[in-house]
Amino acid sequence: MMRKVYINGLLLVGLVILIIIIYTKWISIETEAFAQGFQAEEREFIILQERQPIYMKDMTFLKIGEIEANQPFAIIGEDEAYYELRLGKMPVFVRKGQAIVEKKKIMTSVHTEQHAAIKTQQKTIVYDEANLQSAKLMYLEAGYRYPVVQEERDWYIVNIGERLGYVSKQSVALDEGLPVLVYHHILPKSLMKTTASTISLEAFEQQMDYLADNKFKTLTANQFYDYLEGRLVVPTNALLITFDDGLLSTKEYAYPILKQYGLTAIQHIISSRVNRAQEGQVFDAEGPLQFFTNSDLIELADVFQFEAHTYDLHSLNEGIGIALERSEEEIIMDLQHNRQQVPDAISLAYPYGHYNEEFMRAAKEVGLLIAFTTVEGYANMNASNYEVCRFGMTEKKSFEQFTTYVNGNMIWQ
Repeated sequence: MMRKVYINGLLLVGLVILIIIIYTKWISIETEAFAQGFQAEEREFIILQERQPIYMKDMTFLKIGEIEANQPFAIIGEDEAYYELRLGKMPVFVRKGQAIVEKKKIMTSVHTEQHAAIKTQQKTIVYDEANLQSAKLMYLEAGYRYPVVQEERDWYIVNIGERLGYVSKQSVALDEGLPVLVYHHILPKSLMKTTASTISLEAFEQQMDYLADNKFKTLTANQFYDYLEGRLVVPTNALLITFDDGLLSTKEYAYPILKQYGLTAIQHIISSRVNRAQEGQVFDAEGPLQFFTNSDLIELADVFQFEAHTYDLHSLNEGIGIALERSEEEIIMDLQHNRQQVPDAISLAYPYGHYNEEFMRAAKEVGLLIAFTTVEGYANMNASNYEVCRFGMTEKKSFEQFTTYVNGNMIWQ
């Protein structure tokens, strides 16, 4: 009996040792593969004499962190006032005046592809090594989403100035993705005959009031695309508001509320339905659905960004979107016609959320960079840019569901 226990014990110890060896080897291979992403090259770099802010250029220069003194960072350009560096795939800027510029051969990182993003709740240290006792490279500002290029055990890795910096996982949260809201029809509750694709004016105003009170920032389609590509740092409370179909009810009810609160939104336009009515049409809340005219597209452009929703593929055949019956070439022709109405569009909303491989390829072919589904979830870097999730807002959704979603706390089973 003792001999059997002894043998079993030896087998167990051997198994544990084998697992440790395999795991160590796997880590070694992974680390070696990642390390191959370095190359020695002669580059110009700056060494700051004191810690300096770094800025992102969006519509204005926005401080997104600080880089530490006495650390070399490769520069990729300069003008009269700023040195230009790279944070992941994104250009960032440091003011001139307190830096030494040198040129010599150094090991630089070629890792720029985004792996995911992290959210900062407080000012966050980026270390020179995966060690809390190592030198500090930079600090990330609180309240933003930053792209990371790699994950290594207890660390997220960023690329700053062609160097790798290490962020402790305990100091940040993994970014679940951006909330993307989708609305269609808006009516006062007393005039609603259905809740299908419709939200009451009262509920919509309550939701926008919440976003404004909690200082949410609405993004444009271009900013949203840059976020997905890891080329833009966005606030933790950023989100995208979208409307599908270009319904006149959104001019009547959504537009003034959005403008009042300083919010913007995307409108996906079915261009064959634009100008169905005469210019200067009067909104009729109790009549059939009404759509924008060309004059509306001009008048509402300070709040709405107009995007693609097909020219004439927004119909169903036995419950299936008719686009799925079309060839890729036919879809391309339709989208090209659609884009004549919205030439600056970079995004598409699939009619009824129905799409296939041909639809996705057609969208790419005509130069659209994003396509939205009706699948509920957050929009993040893990999914294809042509399968972006949204959260459908109708009268059936409670205010609690709305706040849970926009605050990043919604969980899907």
